[in-house]
Amino acid sequence: MKGKVSAMKFLGKRMMAVTVMMALILSAASAAISQVKVFAFLAGSVITELSTDLPRYNPGQTVTITAKLTNDTGGSLSNATVTLYYKHLEQEVGTEAQTFSLGSGATGTLTFSWQPPSTDYQGYLIEAWVRDSSGNILDNLNTAADVSSSWTKFPRYGYLSVFNSQSSAASSDTIQKLAKYHINALQFYDWHWEHHIPLSGTVSNPSPTWNDVANRTIYKQTLTDYISFAHSSNMSAMAYNLLYGAFDGYDTDGSGVQPSWGIYTDTNHTTQWGFPLPGGWATSKIHFMNPANTSWQNYIISRQKDVFNAFAFDGWHVDQVGEFPDTSKYDYNGNPINQSSGFASLLNNAKSQMPNKTIIFNNVNTYGYADTANANVDLMYTELWDDRDLSNIKDVLDTQTSLSGKASVFPLYMNYNYQEQFQDLNPGHFNTPAVLLADAGIFAMGAQHLELGDNLNMLDHEYFPNKHLIMYDELKIKLLALYDFAVAYENLLRDGLANTNNRVELPGIASSTRSDANKVWTFTKAGKGYEVIQMINQLGITDTAVRDKDATKPAPSPQTNVTVKYYYTNGPVGQVNYASPDYDNGKTYQLPFTAGSDGYGNYVQFTVPTLQYWDMIYITPKPNLLLNGGFESGDLTGWTEWHPSGQAAAYGIDGSDVHEGGKKLYFWHVNAYQQSVHQIKTGLSNGSYTVTAWVKATANGSQPSAARLEVNGAYTNFTVDGIWRQYTADVTVSGGQVDAGFYVNSPGSTSIQIDDVKLVKN
Repeated sequence: MKGKVSAMKFLGKRMMAVTVMMALILSAASAAISQVKVFAFLAGSVITELSTDLPRYNPGQTVTITAKLTNDTGGSLSNATVTLYYKHLEQEVGTEAQTFSLGSGATGTLTFSWQPPSTDYQGYLIEAWVRDSSGNILDNLNTAADVSSSWTKFPRYGYLSVFNSQSSAASSDTIQKLAKYHINALQFYDWHWEHHIPLSGTVSNPSPTWNDVANRTIYKQTLTDYISFAHSSNMSAMAYNLLYGAFDGYDTDGSGVQPSWGIYTDTNHTTQWGFPLPGGWATSKIHFMNPANTSWQNYIISRQKDVFNAFAFDGWHVDQVGEFPDTSKYDYNGNPINQSSGFASLLNNAKSQMPNKTIIFNNVNTYGYADTANANVDLMYTELWDDRDLSNIKDVLDTQTSLSGKASVFPLYMNYNYQEQFQDLNPGHFNTPAVLLADAGIFAMGAQHLELGDNLNMLDHEYFPNKHLIMYDELKIKLLALYDFAVAYENLLRDGLANTNNRVELPGIASSTRSDANKVWTFTKAGKGYEVIQMINQLGITDTAVRDKDATKPAPSPQTNVTVKYYYTNGPVGQVNYASPDYDNGKTYQLPFTAGSDGYGNYVQFTVPTLQYWDMIYITPKPNLLLNGGFESGDLTGWTEWHPSGQAAAYGIDGSDVHEGGKKLYFWHVNAYQQSVHQIKTGLSNGSYTVTAWVKATANGSQPSAARLEVNGAYTNFTVDGIWRQYTADVTVSGGQVDAGFYVNSPGSTSIQIDDVKLVKN
């Protein structure tokens, strides 16, 4: 692990601030939460807010969209319209319009209902365009909708950490503020009583109030209101607790917890490992239990079951305190232990006993993540420390993805040193550029930054009730655009696209494939028929540490009319699409481009209008005019095969060693054979066309006398070397058809593998 810290420092980071910090927190613990200023999410000439009713929709659920209007055009509007366009990436999937009239300065509200396609795990952009009665565009604004049956596919995790006495209306308002940012799950932080007895009272009769570890009063009614309102907004409610903590007196309080379950700093079990807490807290220290001890596992899981029977939580957010350099830890019998060795065992035990509950585990600074990635947890949650840059975080993401295939959430606390100068009752402000750059990079790489909660506050500290910094309204507005963008394009950002090493050049602008200072960070991915370029602007940024601990990071130097030269692999290119949360509310725009080739390969060149923090370009190839070009049907649909009479067919379709997708065509026989397949495409307009195919030809003995791509009677011979290679044939169509196919004449054992065959019009 990079950047190990001392036990005292790291436990302080996980459990509380240093003594001075705790004094500030305790002095403000009973104070009311600062109210967030009400603001328009984006002010325009007519439409002031566009929002959906829920942050997540189950397939088949209706989306309700509300457009709040204020006529600031300077004149009356009669028979004007608001038209909504529903889009999945570059494709429009629906539209509807409503007519309205508003006097100058008047306000109004329009409500739309939309039934999205039933496909699971899809993100949609919703564009609202306002036009006057003559069709002139007056205003526009966007929102987004996520249709997903589970929140853990595309997590947008938030938090709640203050459970004061308050009205149900206040609780509902907090949930609705977070819902506008599409937060689809909430971590209920420090809601519980004692770590080893999280439920105060009984399952049938929980206490009306109890004190948490910091001796803050927790109100049951507020807790249950939050859970109820979260559920009505399709948000999951996650109950926080450590996986191995116990309070003073655990061995005499009747809980049944045994000292023999603990972790000790000596072989004679005289000193139990733990961490002392400040005076005035509910326990003098947190005593740590051995997570590998099955008796402790079953005990704490049983207590969590009590929680779930008493409150309608949806899962357990399991925490730890991180790695410590001092590894001299022992079980009760004096056997050396590594605390992380029991993490996966406990988590798997919890999931097996509570299969219908979501289980999330905090891999603090990646500690234990290699084991827990394959444990039965529902996503990867990794609290990051150290002075990591964006590339370092993407490295963690890529490793976690390769280990688990699960979505990733990264808590990291912005402006961490700077917040120490302030108090809850006299807060400072987050450095807006640093937050926007961090979120742009994390969202672009395909992860989520846990940051929003408690009445639309933002985390600046690992002790979540800390509210030493608040957001400027400008940051709230721009964050909404980021979260809308993350939802609208979730299928490109977080839906399994693979990293590629395709070359990106920005002529005249310094760029890098790592997030270096004073450069534009570029990286590429591909999948689902798209090639994607992400561009994160760090021009003018000398300190690339993401957390900007001292709140000194400036905004990156904005660029306009940026030329991009991109070397593609899935071509020829049909369309270049541009979208940015910093440009026109994140809409997709199609860019003109030129194509060419040089020593690096085939490329397209185009110009993006602006680069502020983050631009995304997603590229689609020209449509394939052949049927079943990847043989994904599992048969020869669209194709005709030939082999000599008296010889057995020597072809097949399987899923082994494919170039892309799930299937490929192959030719092979141990004896001498001839084999071909062809497809004739008719009804084509005259002009220039290109046929491409990926082929892997292997001799396995004597070379074949013929092995080739055949297009309208012209041949392109294969290199028989056992390497996947792309072959291209240009053809001029004058008679309305193309005959494309493959042929081999082999003395035996020649293997020809064929995949991704395309015919496109130039």
